Amino acid sequence: MVDGEDRHPGPRRRAVHVPAGFAVLSAVLLTVLAVATVERHGAPYPVDVDAHRWALTHRGRVAVNVAVVVTTSGTGFATYPFAAAGGLLACRRIRWRGALAGVAVLGLGQIVRLVLAVGVHRPRPPSVDWAWTASGFAMPSGHTTTSAITAVVLTVGIARGVRGRARPVLLAVPGLWALGVGASRVYLGVHWLTDVVAGWLLAAVWTALLGLLVLALAHRRHRAAGTIPTTRPG
Repeated sequence: MVDGEDRHPGPRRRAVHVPAGFAVLSAVLLTVLAVATVERHGAPYPVDVDAHRWALTHRGRVAVNVAVVVTTSGTGFATYPFAAAGGLLACRRIRWRGALAGVAVLGLGQIVRLVLAVGVHRPRPPSVDWAWTASGFAMPSGHTTTSAITAVVLTVGIARGVRGRARPVLLAVPGLWALGVGASRVYLGVHWLTDVVAGWLLAAVWTALLGLLVLALAHRRHRAAGTIPTTRPG
């Protein structure tokens, strides 16, 4: 007789369906956005122009300084310790492997982002509008992608490794930080809004696919250990 786990979807199967569906949806949206942007030769969409104009007309010295601090926290070497911390918290058995995994997730994700950015080849907004330095192609936003991937790794680590009353607050912090980094890129005038959206979508696809890989490996390990029954007594 077929095992009940195969006949009746349970938590394990739902745990696979959710990230799979999320990855597919995000991948479709990212592909549509990237292809459409290439077809437009990188020209901004109306929503890009509106968001850019709003940022230019609502800049203040203090707000710009805050945006610079937020934006610099979401790129380069500043994010790798956070990714390592998330991996360390998520891996309960061998902590150093978890830390290395967190760094690898972020580093490989950045490589994927660079490849996609070169393929789309989208120019940034006019440099005269920039309130901070920037380089490279615009879509997907590097700061946005990096901070979003880091936020996911941190959130998973906190969910698995932190207990107590502070846990709900700590779970919200990485996501809010990543949103802030993405918003700062538009506010500082160095990215179009759709560059930021593409960065979030890419991070969603990348982390969801890796989540599926982790689930598949765990399922295979449990089967090899004989902890998942393949038959049920008749």
